[in-house]
Amino acid sequence: MRDKPLQNLLIAIFTGLFSATVLATGTPGLGPRHSSADLWSSDLPTPNKSVQVSTDEPRAVKYISLNPIYFDHNQYALSRESRMALDAAVDYLKKNEHNIKRVLIEGFTDSRATMSYNDKLADRRTDRVRSYLLYHGVNSNLLVTTANGERAPTDINWTPLGRARNRQVAIHAILWQ
Repeated sequence: MRDKPLQNLLIAIFTGLFSATVLATGTPGLGPRHSSADLWSSDLPTPNKSVQVSTDEPRAVKYISLNPIYFDHNQYALSRESRMALDAAVDYLKKNEHNIKRVLIEGFTDSRATMSYNDKLADRRTDRVRSYLLYHGVNSNLLVTTANGERAPTDINWTPLGRARNRQVAIHAILWQ
């Protein structure tokens, strides 16, 4: 379900059309329209799959999803488990900094509150994760945040387990190979 918005965001990042509106609104400004055929083969990229992108220097791009950071209901404080997962993410990002093109930080919520409240909560969660990464030495030029709120759930919202899985921040490293 959320692959299409993520694909559009990745296209915008790689073509340099990504605007600062993502930080203010949670919506990427894609600028001029490009067809997906410009950059992607007919197969959509999946995590840990390399795709070829047309650039001056042909290089493979690898998309790595790091461990998600889960949150309690209606909270944006980092738990001990979240800090441990973030420490592992910091280690990975620092080790591979020379190959990393961008780090996408996506915030999600369950659907238990209003959409506007969930957007703000997702934004607070992504800000908390971004601040943690910055504090621990991750290059700020690599970080891009987007708050999806309840719009692009990662799981179902009608069960307690599904709602718990939706209360997360996902971290994706986009590497040049």
